Amino acid sequence: MQIEYKNIDPKLVVNEIRNGRSLESVQKVFGLRFKSEVQDLYLKGLMELGEIPQVEFNKPVGQASPVLAVPAVAQPAPDRTPFRRRERQRPPVSNPTVVIKTGNFRTIGQSGSVTLNKALLVEMLGFKVGDSFEIYREDDMVVLKKAPNPI
Repeated sequence: MQIEYKNIDPKLVVNEIRNGRSLESVQKVFGLRFKSEVQDLYLKGLMELGEIPQVEFNKPVGQASPVLAVPAVAQPAPDRTPFRRRERQRPPVSNPTVVIKTGNFRTIGQSGSVTLNKALLVEMLGFKVGDSFEIYREDDMVVLKKAPNPI
């Protein structure tokens, strides 16, 4: 479904953005209601200028999500066999063989990461730089299991 934007030339939108105008100012200049309309016109303008390949976004009848329709000029992707993940085999739940108690706790940071420093991993736990680990959960514990081959 192609949307017409009050007969606005998409190339003019590209030129305005290249001249340093922000999305909000281009939106006001052309009387558009949404920033996404400016972005859509910018994309169309770049396609018309030949700076990016021509693509059409069409919404087929009966499907909820848009499908990317690539023109016949593009090379089709080679047939690929589907990749199937194998189920991970979890080790049986047992008590850990070595429990290291440290003087401080680790917490989940703002980005969702837990930091384990070199002193803990190398000096206290005896790992080496470049070791790979498999991570899994057992009850209320997070377990790092050393992988046999580096990834």
